[in-house]
Parts: sequence; structure tokens; C-alpha cells
Amino acid sequence: MIAPVTVPCPGAAIAEAARSALPVLRTKRLVLRAPVLSDFDVFERLFSSPSAKFVGQEPDAEAIWAQFTNYSAGWVLRGDGMFTVCHGDTIVGFVFAGVEPGDQAIELGFFIAPEAQRQGFAFEAAEAALAHLRSLGSERIVSYVDPANTASQALVAKLGGEQTGTLDGTLIFAYPMDDDGGPEAYS
Repeated sequence: MIAPVTVPCPGAAIAEAARSALPVLRTKRLVLRAPVLSDFDVFERLFSSPSAKFVGQEPDAEAIWAQFTNYSAGWVLRGDGMFTVCHGDTIVGFVFAGVEPGDQAIELGFFIAPEAQRQGFAFEAAEAALAHLRSLGSERIVSYVDPANTASQALVAKLGGEQTGTLDGTLIFAYPMDDDGGPEAYS
């Protein structure tokens, strides 16, 4: 089974110092922060569920670990990545604000735990991450949504996303870059 290394590392303080330089987003009820190794247990549980699919396929343990490490490493390699979404001391999900192989633009993605759904957490977290991406001057931000996932389609529409095409069987939704639909406010 694939799992994070738990052997104590003398460089842990370096990792903590690096994490402290990463963005932390705060909303009325949530904190969005960079992931830590202990978040993997929740990530694995959520992405092992039948509702989690990567481009139409249920992920195996290696794919789940690859997703977690890609989005975590993105912070160091590209300056983008995954936020762990916390409500108090509880992880309620994850928001992706980055790229992965095959993406055509910066991706905004979200996955909220079933027990935390229908409370507005996905919208609140995604809205904060979208504002963060816009503030960085991203040229294009998209969400990739499974055609059968009507809940995500509704959330993307509520965030202002408009369907612009498809990629490998998923719907592509692009977001306006400001309230007027142009990039001027973030230049």
C-alpha cells in the first residue's frame, strides 16, 4: 500500500518554514491551507470513494498518491497547488488551484467530503481559491467537470463559469477574469 513516509526527518523544520510562506486563505467559516502529510489519510478516503473519478476511471492507490503529491509539490515547483479545506479542526475537503498533466490552463477543482456537503463549503472554498488565482494574474482559469456531475456543474455556474468545450470526455468551464468578464482588474 502506498502511504506517506512517517520516519522522523531532520529536515522537517525546513518543510514547515517553506509551508509558512504559502498562501492561507480564510473565509467566514473556513481555512484553506497547503496540505501536510497527515492530510493524506482524508484525501485517500475521499478519493477512494465511488464518487471520485479521474477522467472517468476510479483511481487506484498509486493514482491517489500521485494526485496528492502532484498537487502538494506544485507549490514548490510552480507556485500553485492544492488547498486543504478546514472547518475548525476538521478537514472537510480539498480545493485544487493548479495544473496537472494534460491541463490546458490553471484548474480550479474541488472535492468536499460527503458528510460536509450541502453546507455551502464547496462554494465558499472555491470562491476563495478563484479570487486567489485571479489576484495572481492568471490568464485563464478553468474547471474540468464530468458530464454526469450536475452538482459540480451547478457550482461552477454559480461561480460564473461558462462551458467552453470538452477535453477527454470532460466539460471545460472557463471563468471570467473579473466582474466585467475581462482581465483588467487583475493586471
